[in-house]
Amino acid sequence: MQCEICGRETTSNFCELHEMAYKNLHERYEDWKKALGITWIEYIKEVLKNPNTGVWAKEVAQRILSESSRE
Repeated sequence: MQCEICGRETTSNFCELHEMAYKNLHERYEDWKKALGITWIEYIKEVLKNPNTGVWAKEVAQRILSESSRE
C-alpha cells in the first residue's frame, strides 16, 4: 500500500509522516473549535493560510479540502 499523498510505502492510507500530521490536525482542531467555534473545513482553510504550518500538515490539509469539495 502507498501513502495517498506522497506514495511512500505504508500499511495505511498515509505514511508515518503524513499520519502524524493528520493526527496533529485533529488534536489541534478541538482547541480551535472551542476558541473560535469554527467548523472542520473552516479550520482546514485557516491551516492552509497560516505561514507557520508545516509542509506535511499543509499537504494533508489540502487533501482533506479536495476530498470535501468532491462531496
